[in-house]
Amino acid sequence: MEMGLISVMELDTAREFAKGNIMREILLNSNMAIVGGGRVCKAILEIILGEDFMRDGINILGVADIDEHAGGLLYARENGIFTTDDYTDLYGLKGLNLIIELTGNLAVLQELRETKPDGVRLIDHFEAMSIWDYLQIEKKGIMIKTELHEHMDDPFIIEEKFDLFSHELEKIVEERTQHLQDVEKELIERERTLSQIIQGNSLPTFVVNKNHIVTHWNRACERLTGYSADEIVGTGKQWIPFWPEKRPVMADIIVDEVPEIEIGEFYGDKCRRSALIEGAFEAEEFFPNLGDSGRWIFITAAPIKAPDGKVVGAIETLWDRTEDKRREEERERHNRELSALSSITMALSTSLDLEDKLKSVTEEIFKSLSVDGVCIFLREADGSYNLRYSYGISASLCNLNCTLDGINLIDLVAQRGELAIYEDIEANSKGEIGVFAQEGLRSVAYIPITAKENKVLGIMRIGSKVSGIYMPEERNILKLIGNRIGVAIENSLFYEQYRKSEEKYRSLFDNDPNPIFILDSQTFSILDLNRRAQDCYGYAKEELLDTSFLALGDQRDDEITDALTHLTEGHSILISKKKHFRKDQTTFYVNINVCNTKYSEGYALIATTTDISDSVKKDTQLIQASKMTTLGTMTAGMAHEINQPLNVIQVGADFFLKKIKRGEAFDTEELKTVASEIRNNVQRAAEIIKHMKDFSRQSDVAASRTDINAPIRDVFKVLGQQLRVHQIELELNLDVNLPPIKADHNRLEQVFINLVTNAMDALDEKGNALGSTPWKRLLAIRSFSDGDQVVVTVSDTGIGISEEMMDKIFEPFFTTKEVGRGTGLGTSISYGIIKDYGGTIDVRSEVNKGTTFELRFPSCS
Repeated sequence: MEMGLISVMELDTAREFAKGNIMREILLNSNMAIVGGGRVCKAILEIILGEDFMRDGINILGVADIDEHAGGLLYARENGIFTTDDYTDLYGLKGLNLIIELTGNLAVLQELRETKPDGVRLIDHFEAMSIWDYLQIEKKGIMIKTELHEHMDDPFIIEEKFDLFSHELEKIVEERTQHLQDVEKELIERERTLSQIIQGNSLPTFVVNKNHIVTHWNRACERLTGYSADEIVGTGKQWIPFWPEKRPVMADIIVDEVPEIEIGEFYGDKCRRSALIEGAFEAEEFFPNLGDSGRWIFITAAPIKAPDGKVVGAIETLWDRTEDKRREEERERHNRELSALSSITMALSTSLDLEDKLKSVTEEIFKSLSVDGVCIFLREADGSYNLRYSYGISASLCNLNCTLDGINLIDLVAQRGELAIYEDIEANSKGEIGVFAQEGLRSVAYIPITAKENKVLGIMRIGSKVSGIYMPEERNILKLIGNRIGVAIENSLFYEQYRKSEEKYRSLFDNDPNPIFILDSQTFSILDLNRRAQDCYGYAKEELLDTSFLALGDQRDDEITDALTHLTEGHSILISKKKHFRKDQTTFYVNINVCNTKYSEGYALIATTTDISDSVKKDTQLIQASKMTTLGTMTAGMAHEINQPLNVIQVGADFFLKKIKRGEAFDTEELKTVASEIRNNVQRAAEIIKHMKDFSRQSDVAASRTDINAPIRDVFKVLGQQLRVHQIELELNLDVNLPPIKADHNRLEQVFINLVTNAMDALDEKGNALGSTPWKRLLAIRSFSDGDQVVVTVSDTGIGISEEMMDKIFEPFFTTKEVGRGTGLGTSISYGIIKDYGGTIDVRSEVNKGTTFELRFPSCS
């Protein structure tokens, strides 16, 4: 719109200059400066500074342009005229009374208007076109006059010169006329575009000019107001759709440039300056004449200014915010209801005690709902309803036995289970409900207090001295409050039942004979423990809460962690023979039984520990006794193993004595060889004795990473000679790349010694049965990997085991040996040791052909 107004001003100005010699008056005796040193500036300077131009006192004081290479700027500098890149420098030139703006930039033009010194006239780039026309005509006129003076006596030349001047003048006028026609076309096109923009705007929009005449009234405005553009455009009736009598709309106020302080007379404090549009104002107003029931409108009115900054009109947009206002009011009402509901819910949460709940909630309902009395009646066991609490109203008034059609209102509402509201209560109201009017109450609401499945637990009655109409949403809030109170009452009853159940559970829990721990299913931290656990472990309950259950035992033992981690809901697991520590760091052994089950609102692990220290001690003693028995049967073999190195030492000593008696010198190499043999055999004897000591010591239950091949090899340090005496061929096939297992070296050696001695006995028994019949006495031991297991097989070609004995070989005290040759505990003990390390042992046998024991252990690589 602003560009259209500029085009009009350009056209008007050009016509004004065309009427007379205005430019001569402006330029005569002027001290001018030019802002914009382009080609137009240079062309003007070339005329004014030309030799043939009569300046009539025109002085060029300076030229400004931000482009230091601009043609006009350079031309001025060459002719000794002051130049600068900051036009404000021109303001200080002495005698300055005229500035010509040739930049074509409206922002620069506006800044010049606002900053130029008082008394200095400003000609913009539109007016400058007329100056250019004037200068060209003046230049041509001066040239013609000079030539006419030279040929005053020649009428033909005079006629020719006048024709030439007339032609030049016609050319200038024709160019100006063409330019004005172009401007008019552009103005028409811009006006058409502006109308399309306003008409296409989805917001109701209208425009008034400086005479308060409506120039535009779009279709959205027609739909909002009900007035067509034909009725409003071209008139000053823009106020008719909004006000019952004539008064200015905001666009009129903007056109009149009414001071801000006076705008309040029309729009009060609802009007404010726009934060987005300079010079614009905004307001929100309710217009009762719009639509069927009035409309809330948000108004924005902005000024339309001409290039010189003058207000030439105003544009006003209208945004219908009626629905938004209704939603805001609905939201505010809803927020108030939610706030009341939240406050009431909070009051119900203040205590678990039912009496405290009722006291808090009645007081909060009294405040939140702005009522004048609250009574709560609860259902008793006999079905009657008794007053339990009241607030803001006397107990006697609460206990009034109001009836309707002969039925007690409380009983009636309880039977129906529905909200009942009585309004506009008068003393002569139907039934006895009119008694409330005597106490000043005008409305009463009976609200069922319901819980699950709409079970009525009581009735709440609220009364008000105001006879208001309860909207459907408010009725829903009252129902919801009744339900919240019902749920709270039910929760209190449940809590009482839960408290009694908790006391019963705690009694059983604390008096269980075994320690019980409740563990977090993810972190294994202790959530609860019984009294027996405190007594057994020596800790106070507070010392163990939130600590890890794993800290009670050897935390390097990964078996418990793996078992608890992979224990799924509804399943249980038994973890055997684990070492635990009491607070005083004394150790004891436990079996741990753990199940994964629901606990509170989630899942937890329930771990029960059983002290098996006595059983472990007896097993250890039994294993130790078995070792001693084994050592007793291996005495001859061990004596041979030790005699061999002793014989070598004896031979070496005898050699040295003979050499000394004979007085013979010792050969150095010979001396080194004999000494080396003595040292090696001493070391061998020492290792045999050390191994026997290690084997005979009482082993621990604890397990560590063990190479299963190591105890197998150690067996033959004590039984190697025995095999040779019994003429048994040993075949060892051990995989050197086996992963480790979790076990105790000492105890595994006991297992393999038991299996090897049993194989020797089986081979001897078969040899006795066959007599001199030739056969192969073979003991074969193999170790290998099978998936995630380490496997060892111990096979012999002995007498074998019959089918009826196969099921009994792992039973304690069962033996096939003669009386005095075996206790029957070796295989049973081996079975227990293997099981302790998570392994299995199986046996395959065929009578007179041999037996194979297969041991399997989980790897821990």
